[in-house]
Amino acid sequence: MFNCSIPLNYESLLEIDVNYGGTASWKALSAGVKNIAPALNESVDQTSYYDGKGFAESQVVGAQYVLAVTLDRIKGDAAQDYILAKQFELGCSRTSQARYTNFNGDTKSGVVTIANITPPGGDAPAKGEWSFELHFKAKPVLALATSAPALTATVAAGSVLGATKFTATPGGTNTLGYVLTAGVPTAPNAGSFVQAIAYTSGADIAAVVGNSLNMFELDGNGRVVLFKTAVLSGLEIGA
Repeated sequence: MFNCSIPLNYESLLEIDVNYGGTASWKALSAGVKNIAPALNESVDQTSYYDGKGFAESQVVGAQYVLAVTLDRIKGDAAQDYILAKQFELGCSRTSQARYTNFNGDTKSGVVTIANITPPGGDAPAKGEWSFELHFKAKPVLALATSAPALTATVAAGSVLGATKFTATPGGTNTLGYVLTAGVPTAPNAGSFVQAIAYTSGADIAAVVGNSLNMFELDGNGRVVLFKTAVLSGLEIGA
């Protein structure tokens, strides 16, 4: 049986600041990315004491959070261009900040060193695979997600029978999306991942009485910014 509560890796989002030292400019490391492997690189002290009667005990005395990224080269991708441009730089020139958001909107962030850049190369009839690592300085800052604020939206009957619609104005470069469900869902967290259907304000949506119309404002990475849900009545589907 399928377990739809298991998140998939692509539902996480890795971003890097391509203007570190100035006004932050976050760019997604997504296009071409095949693998992101987190590691804690723990330092473990193993010591034997007399009361252990010959057996040792372990204590984690240090760690460093590292993200190893493997990807194919995408020309013109802002995040990739930024990192590859640093391959011959040393010292503080390799410093930036990164944030890693999981499917639920929880974020780990902090200052990083861009290390072990291996530029694209390989066989002639192959993609330009390359890799790098983000080494976090000190302990990452963990920000737990909170429920998304309310979206200001008006739900009304569509232009034909059996259709509904909603009107809303997304901010900036944000977009709208929706999902129809049989029951009222748990409100999503801000920054969480959703598989929403792209939507133009005021367009018809086929629906039936009792459906929950779940309306989202999404940022440029498709993450939840605002949310509203409405259980549809006959008046709201033109029945």
